[in-house]
Amino acid sequence: MKDTSSTNQGSTTGHWQSGAHAIDYMSDDFARVYEMTGNRVTAPIAMEVLRQIGPVPLGARAIDIAAGAGALSIPAAHQGLFVHAVDIAPGMVKLLSERLKPFPFSIAQVMDGEDLLVPDHSFDLAFSIMGVSLFNDWRKGLFEMSRVLRPGGKTCLATWKTPPGGGPFLVMAKALRKVFPDRVLPAPSEGFRVLADPVQLHNAMRVVGMDEIQLTEFETLWQGFGGQVYLDTLHELHNYMAPYAGLDDESRFKVDEAILQIIEEYTVDGVVRIPSVALLAVATKRLRP
Repeated sequence: MKDTSSTNQGSTTGHWQSGAHAIDYMSDDFARVYEMTGNRVTAPIAMEVLRQIGPVPLGARAIDIAAGAGALSIPAAHQGLFVHAVDIAPGMVKLLSERLKPFPFSIAQVMDGEDLLVPDHSFDLAFSIMGVSLFNDWRKGLFEMSRVLRPGGKTCLATWKTPPGGGPFLVMAKALRKVFPDRVLPAPSEGFRVLADPVQLHNAMRVVGMDEIQLTEFETLWQGFGGQVYLDTLHELHNYMAPYAGLDDESRFKVDEAILQIIEEYTVDGVVRIPSVALLAVATKRLRP
């Protein structure tokens, strides 16, 4: 995840980065908050990605680009992969380093996904879950993802199918539109728009040397408790959503009330289940350029 406050690269909140309200996405606190709340929507995607990749040899080397709070890195390490998790945010890397301590051959490192400081053909597997699609230069990020993958290695790129993403971000966007129908929310990044289209995603993968490209849509669920508990659980994450963070107290109250109404649509027996659709591209790197 790159410095989203200025460059809009990241695995978590890139499509919220408009406006003058300064938010520190590099911090330990944001990593803590995102692990507790955001990982709920990306973790099911990560598990589906690992399932689609299929069995891999114990000790296969994998890179997780814009790894965020480790929704993919940690289960991949549990499956016996040697994971190199990279993210631009020191807070995310610090958190991931702690989570990966039980796995002596897995590491987390601060690194720019558009300029990976690792040699060509270093990895058997390359992943990016909602990362490359939010980079400032997503084409460069996709090229780097391919460059560090060995010929014959497998990769998976996951993107959101529609803005603004999944789970709490979807609910917040609905609430803001309801309270402020005349305001325009920040536009999604170019990579988000392009790679959400199956044809363009397929073509982009081929351009960077991928074959055997399989595209699937996967519905993920963010799950939690409803009512005021939902607001209490998401309070800290909401403060990292720029359009909400920039509001005054009165406007925040109105948005919170709208959120409570909206989540009723997703609540059954006190449990909130927010569906969102991800687009997954699993591919193999060509043996020859």
